[in-house]
Amino acid sequence: MTKPISYRDKCVLIVDDMADMRSSLRSQVGSLDIQNVSVAANIRDALELLAHKRFDVILCDYYLGGPTDGQQFLEYLRTGNLIKRAVNFIMITAETGYESVITAAECLPDDYLLKPFTAETLRSRFARLIERKLHLQKIDQLHDQCNWSAIIDACDEMISRPDKYLIDAMRIKGNALLMADRHQEAILFYERVISQRKLPWARLGLARAMKGNGQFDFAKQLLNELINDAPQLLSAYDLLGKIHAEKGDDAAAISILEKAGRVAPNSLNRQRSIVELAEKNGDFQRVESILTSVLKKTKNSPLRNPADYAKLSNAYLEMNDLQKAGGIIDEANINFKDTGTSRALSAVEAQVRFKTDQPELAQQALAKALEGGTNDIADELACLIAKACLVNGKPDAAEGIVKHLLQNNPDSAAVVKAVSDIYKNHGGEEATKILIEQSAQEVVKLNNEAVVKAKSGGYAEAAQMLTEAAFRLPNNLQIVANAAVALLADVFMNQFDIGKLRQAKSFAKVIEKANKEHPKLKEVAHILQKIQSKYPTESRS
Repeated sequence: MTKPISYRDKCVLIVDDMADMRSSLRSQVGSLDIQNVSVAANIRDALELLAHKRFDVILCDYYLGGPTDGQQFLEYLRTGNLIKRAVNFIMITAETGYESVITAAECLPDDYLLKPFTAETLRSRFARLIERKLHLQKIDQLHDQCNWSAIIDACDEMISRPDKYLIDAMRIKGNALLMADRHQEAILFYERVISQRKLPWARLGLARAMKGNGQFDFAKQLLNELINDAPQLLSAYDLLGKIHAEKGDDAAAISILEKAGRVAPNSLNRQRSIVELAEKNGDFQRVESILTSVLKKTKNSPLRNPADYAKLSNAYLEMNDLQKAGGIIDEANINFKDTGTSRALSAVEAQVRFKTDQPELAQQALAKALEGGTNDIADELACLIAKACLVNGKPDAAEGIVKHLLQNNPDSAAVVKAVSDIYKNHGGEEATKILIEQSAQEVVKLNNEAVVKAKSGGYAEAAQMLTEAAFRLPNNLQIVANAAVALLADVFMNQFDIGKLRQAKSFAKVIEKANKEHPKLKEVAHILQKIQSKYPTESRS
C-alpha cells in the first residue's frame, strides 16, 4: 500500500493581489496540514521572500492587479534561475484567462488551478506534483549542478524499466544531450521517439539537435512544419527566428517572432529579441514602439530592466529626438536610484548629456560606463561605450575598445557592421577600414613574435604570450588554437606540467566546439600523442 504523502514539512508561497483570495488560499493550504505558509500581495514582496527563504510550492494568481502578470513573473523566475527545478509553480486563473496562459508554452508552470476550486482539488494537485518531484528529485539536483552526463545516465535507468514518468525521463534526456553538445546522439534519440509517435516536444528537440549539428535547412523545414501543426508551441517560433538571425536573414527572424507575438503578446523576452534585431538593422521606430509598450508593462514592477531604458533612449538618440532621449534617462535614474543603473544606460546618457550641452554630467556618465574595464564585456555594450567615448572627444579610448572587439571577433560581419555604425559620423568607411587593418596586423604580429620565440627555444615564453592573448581574446580561434599548440610544445620540449596540459586541452575543447574541422586540432592531437609517449605515467593524471 502506498504511503500517504505528508505535507507538514512543505513551504508554500501564495502570491495574489486580492486580500480575500490570499486568506482563502491560506486556509485551503492549511487544511492540508501545511504550517509554513507565506503570502505576498505583489511580485516585489514575492521576490523579497524568495531571496531569503526556500519554498517547495508557489501558488500564483495569473492576474496580479498590475501591468505585470503571473506568467511574466514565472518567465522572470525561470529564465533568471531564481528558483530551483524542484520548486513547483502552480498558476491560478479564471476560465476566461486560461487560454492566454496556455499559449505561453515556452515557460509553462508545473500545473494550473482553475477558479473556483475546492480544498480537495488542491490536495490532489499537490499530491500529484510532489510525487513527481520526489521521483525526479535526483535528476533535478543534477540539473541544478548542470551535470548533463549524469542526468543522461539517470534518465537511461528510468527509460530501461517500466516507469510512471517515462515521458518526463525522455524529455529530460533529450534536453541533457543538447546541453552537453551531443547533437548527433540527440538526433538519433529524437528520431527514435518520433518513429513511435510524432510528439511536438520531440520534433522541436530534433530541430534543436539539427541546428546544433549545422543542419540548418533541415531544422528550418522541421520547424515550419511544427508551427503549422502546433501553432501554440512558441519555442518553435523562437528557434526558427534564431536560425534566421544566425544565417543573416533578420527580416525573416523578425517576421516569425512577430507571428509568435500575435499568439502570446505578453512575453517580454520575445519582445526584447525583436528589439535586438530591429536595433541591429537600424529600425529604431520599431524599437521605440516595442519598448514603449514594455516599459508600460513593467512600470512600478521589480521586473523592469535598465537595459530597456538604455535601448529606448538610444533609439531616440538615433532618431535625433534628444528631448525624449533625455526624458527616458531621467526616468531611469529615478526608477533605479536604489539599485543603480546599467553601464549601457550610462553610455547612452554620456551621449545625450554631451549633445544637450551638459559636459560635466556627460563626463560623469562616461566614467560610470567605463568602470570595470572594457575587455570582458558583451559586444553590444562595448559598441555603446566606444560610441560614447567618440562623442565625448576620447578617440583613443574608443579605438582601444573597437580594436579589442575586432580582434576578438575576426570573422564576424556583424561586428564589422557595428564598428562601421560607430564611426559613420567619425571618419566613416575609411576610419573603419584602417581600424580593421590595424587590428588584424596586431594579431599577426603577436603570432609571429611567438613563433620566433619558439624557434629560438623560448617555448615557455611563446606559450605565456599566446595564453595571455587567448584569455584576452577568447573568441579568436586562431589565437586560442595557437595557444593550445604552444602550451603542448612547451610541455613536450621542456618539462611535464599538468596545469599547462589541462589548459591546452581546455583551449582545444573551445576550438572543437566552435569548429570540429579546425586544422589546428590535428596538430594538437599529434603533440598530445607525443606527450603521452614521453610521459606515459604523468599524462594519465
